[in-house]
Amino acid sequence: MMTRDTIKAQVMFEWDNPQCKFLPGLHAVVNKEVSNNGYTSKRKRSFEGKRGKVIAVSTPDGKTIRGNGNPSRMYTNYYLEFSNGEVVGFDSMHLDLPRCDKGGYKFGNID
Repeated sequence: MMTRDTIKAQVMFEWDNPQCKFLPGLHAVVNKEVSNNGYTSKRKRSFEGKRGKVIAVSTPDGKTIRGNGNPSRMYTNYYLEFSNGEVVGFDSMHLDLPRCDKGGYKFGNID
């Protein structure tokens, strides 16, 4: 089980770029897109519909999220921490903000 201290990828735990899909501390829900491809592991697919807290974002150089000048990669990985302390990284396209019926941010507990 991966935890915050055992993430092997190069990540940042603090960032404040307003163009990011998520900021640290926000909750994210793993959407159904995680199961709509052949490259996502069964383990990651098992988190579909679960809610976690965003704790880290991948970084190519340790300073920026997408790289300097030319974006050096297509997708950004966000790392979610779940209630049991497990941390899992997901492509940004596999995550959504939790929304209430009126479209605003829905507060709640992580799964």
